[in-house]
Amino acid sequence: MYTIKELAKKSGLSRTALLYYESLELLVPDARSESNYRLYSEDTVSRLERICTYRDAGVPLKEIVQILSFEHDAERVVLEKTLSLLNQKAQEVRDSQEKVAALLNQKMLPTFSVSGIDIKSIMDSLAPLGIDESVYLQFHKALEENSPEAHRAFLDFCGFSEEDTARILADIPEKRKAGIEDA
Repeated sequence: MYTIKELAKKSGLSRTALLYYESLELLVPDARSESNYRLYSEDTVSRLERICTYRDAGVPLKEIVQILSFEHDAERVVLEKTLSLLNQKAQEVRDSQEKVAALLNQKMLPTFSVSGIDIKSIMDSLAPLGIDESVYLQFHKALEENSPEAHRAFLDFCGFSEEDTARILADIPEKRKAGIEDA
């Protein structure tokens, strides 16, 4: 049998936590010593390990009470509910990450240095926003067709050399290329 002090040391929990678990009827002493100290058996230690396992998995204490009270299917229901809540929190975190990344990208754009920027880094930056290569190619084609000057400026911004820019512009069909040569 363990005293509350020994159980606290063995479990790594505080005496206060163990007393709180007792108040919730999660963990009750098996007996009392002659000096009225709480005493806990090995079975109670095993129960405490289960409590800690559920707690570490994010299950609220009140739900652990249901699980350990042996209510029919309580464990499965509580664990499914907990998993659903954790999935919801994880999605909220992912949404927040995307918003922060977008804000960082907005703040960083005006301070980009043109040197060293390549198309891969641009595509990598656009990917989290849902802009994949097909959307980029549609944008690029529309830019070529509608604004040849902006297209050349975009190629310059991307850090393409004059040689690469000339090669890219040479690949544009003649009817679109005419507007670029005037620039």
